[in-house]
Amino acid sequence: MPREDGEGYMMKHLCCCAVDLAGEGFNIVHRNEFSPVTWPEIMVLQTIHGEDAVFDIRPFALTPRENNNREKERLILIYGRDAVEAVFAGKAFHMEFFVPGWPIDPTKARRKPPNDRPKPLKIQKPTDDAAMDASI
Repeated sequence: MPREDGEGYMMKHLCCCAVDLAGEGFNIVHRNEFSPVTWPEIMVLQTIHGEDAVFDIRPFALTPRENNNREKERLILIYGRDAVEAVFAGKAFHMEFFVPGWPIDPTKARRKPPNDRPKPLKIQKPTDDAAMDASI
């Protein structure tokens, strides 16, 4: 959690993502820099459509945030009370504003690409003694 005098205080992540509406991969909505979503909004989308239906989540900017109740009211106006209450229930709820695993300021992020290539095996040539033992 950011400190009051630190980077990201009273800020929230704006994110890009893709949402598979029907769950079959035929109707995918892409939310990009021109129609971004916040991290709490992604949590509501995951509740509505399923966790696997919201993918390629990437924060790209910080924006000023208001208190939790105002964000909840904004989400209720967009997605309805039932969906938002399923995620942020009651009057005393906890709301995250930063995507876990990403730095507070995504413009300064230098994420390493995943190392998908396996390391090559080291093959040692048998010595002459070992070759003679194998032939016997």
